[in-house]
Amino acid sequence: MYLTVILVIVGFLLLIYGGDRVCCGASAIAMRLHISQFVIGMTIVAISTSAPELITSIVAALDNHQEIVLGNVIGSNLVNIGLAGGLVALIKPFDIPFRIEEVPFFCLISCIFGILILISELTAFEGILLCLLGFLYIIYVCRLDRRTLYPQKDRIVKKITKNIHLGRAFGTFFWGIGLLLVGAKIVIYYSIAIANKMEWSDSLVGFTIIAIGTSFPEIITSLIASFRGYGSICIGNIIGSNIFNILIVAGTSACICPLRIENRFRLFGIPFFVVLTSIMGFFLAVRRTIDRFNGLILFMLYLVSFYFIMN
Repeated sequence: MYLTVILVIVGFLLLIYGGDRVCCGASAIAMRLHISQFVIGMTIVAISTSAPELITSIVAALDNHQEIVLGNVIGSNLVNIGLAGGLVALIKPFDIPFRIEEVPFFCLISCIFGILILISELTAFEGILLCLLGFLYIIYVCRLDRRTLYPQKDRIVKKITKNIHLGRAFGTFFWGIGLLLVGAKIVIYYSIAIANKMEWSDSLVGFTIIAIGTSFPEIITSLIASFRGYGSICIGNIIGSNIFNILIVAGTSACICPLRIENRFRLFGIPFFVVLTSIMGFFLAVRRTIDRFNGLILFMLYLVSFYFIMN
């Protein structure tokens, strides 16, 4: 049992390091191709920090453990809001001096996703629609950024990226992908071994061990951003990662095999998921700040959801 736990931890370390390599490689590629920092932050960084969830979910779907996928998506999004958002705000409150156009979309997508799961299993057709919506969202962000570009900023970006070696950036990116694949395989295999000994279902494995472990990049990124006074980066990372989890992670996995989830998640997981998303959306859209009291609300709601789902 102890050796199994150690191997799971090793798998998570590979996921975290692999995610970091993917993030560094992708950011270098984007900078070298003169893509702006806004697009990098809202798409590549958010996607890269969600890469562990994506690869783990794809591996789980290919191994016919489809209940792990939705448990992972719901659990990761709750962790992002309750821990990466709520717990960080308890440590250091932050204001959000950034555009709020993404917040209604963030809440709407979460509600639609919850309804789809409550109605029935997530099919390949719905998975294709989610992926398509994800790509359209990325295009929207890029087009929105294109309208705000200035020649001076373009010159600055070209000067910064002159010495970035594109081949090395691609090498770092694919090295990270390889680490993610190996780490995901280890985490899935040995997490299921632990779950079998504890008589847990696949959904609970995804919601607890895998969701918390694969959300470490978001938590660490949010902590660093908060302590450095970049509250907008923290929230942008959470919103981007949650949107990516719903549209791309769940959508891609549903294209591989239909996704279903057990009844306890229908009764508790989805309602808490929608409630926490709506509350965070209210804080961002109306109050434009998350202070310690707001962070306490989000953190306590996450703990309550964890208690009900586990029992």
